[in-house]
Amino acid sequence: MKARQKSKNTNTDIRFILLRVARVHYLYLLAYIVSLIIFDSANLITHEAIIDRFTAVGSLLVVNTIIWYLCKAKVRSKLFYQVLFVALILSDIAFASANVYWQRGMASKAVALFAVPIISAGLYKSRSLVLATAGLSSVVYGLSTIRYFFDNYGQGYRVELYGELFFYCSFFFVLAFMMMINFRKSSE
Repeated sequence: MKARQKSKNTNTDIRFILLRVARVHYLYLLAYIVSLIIFDSANLITHEAIIDRFTAVGSLLVVNTIIWYLCKAKVRSKLFYQVLFVALILSDIAFASANVYWQRGMASKAVALFAVPIISAGLYKSRSLVLATAGLSSVVYGLSTIRYFFDNYGQGYRVELYGELFFYCSFFFVLAFMMMINFRKSSE
């Protein structure tokens, strides 16, 4: 009987994964920018909110571009690419969190943006990173929704708030566990 082999990421594997994730982030940010332009053209969002959101997407674009450029440098340190990966994931979580707050907390559709860092972490094929990302996403989502709820008291019921928190935080972990299915090599 063969012992299970855990797939180890090498420097080049991490670099290529991160490079591809950074490239896909450009499409993600382009879609976000186009949606902002559409909402602005229909006057669905205030000008101040548009400025805030363009600032956030611009910041994430700068972080993503720096990470993409540094991946092109072909540094030999595995730790270097791990730090870049975590930086991109943390930036994605901050971006999703800000959007949840701006889009009315528990009523926000921006909760779907938390899938981006969880899927990105899953591509790294590290259980620790995926679970840490899901956990951090849950905490940050909770903080954003609870803060919005109490900053704008009366826009919902507490039971609704806690129900939404439980459901979406559970969903983050379901998504993380689904990403971990692919971590082991199939025996068939």
